[in-house]
Amino acid sequence: MRFWLLLVAATCAFGQEISPDQQLNQMLMQSDQTKVMGNVSAAIRGYEEALQKVKSTPAIQGREEEVLQRLFGSYITAQRYPDAIRISRRILALHQKDCAPDSEWIERCADAQYGLGLALMHSGDFAGAVRELNVSVANFGKVKMEGDEHFRMIKLKQRGDAESMLAAALFRAGEREKAVAMFRKAIVTLKEVANDQKLDPGTRGSAQKSLTDAEGSLKLLTR
Repeated sequence: MRFWLLLVAATCAFGQEISPDQQLNQMLMQSDQTKVMGNVSAAIRGYEEALQKVKSTPAIQGREEEVLQRLFGSYITAQRYPDAIRISRRILALHQKDCAPDSEWIERCADAQYGLGLALMHSGDFAGAVRELNVSVANFGKVKMEGDEHFRMIKLKQRGDAESMLAAALFRAGEREKAVAMFRKAIVTLKEVANDQKLDPGTRGSAQKSLTDAEGSLKLLTR
């Protein structure tokens, strides 16, 4: 019997009713732990079961993307790229309204487009990745940079990562000059985040890693 079912049975044995949200939390927790322990295949099976539960339980259908994101990351780790592409398209479909030009949440669309571009890159479809990442970068550029410093820099970091990924896709698609220009653009974006002394060390460190990667890639292309 699966671990989450045992947890449900144990809870019921004590006379406590467990909610669909709690059941889903337990399923995800077990799959997360399994993935951390290195058994990605078992984790994927757990996430797939969790997704089926979400689809069949109206009370938790609003958590579909939460499960899809875990499944997407696990498919990438397992190098199951066609599955990752399929899931990333489902995530993007959930944000159809966010992709409207005047959407208040355009960054959600841009992030979903980035995920699809990443999956296409891993699958070797570099032309497809360029198409998706181009629109992702364009949509990140539409994000209103308002709010507190941390919020603004997180959005800027996402844009820099998308620019860097687009540069890599351009290079793999045979467009070296455009790749060089885009890496330079990404470096400018990421430097702003990495050099912001007001940010927490974790955010700055993540930006610095992305910046180092982009600078290294640019160096290889221009040496």
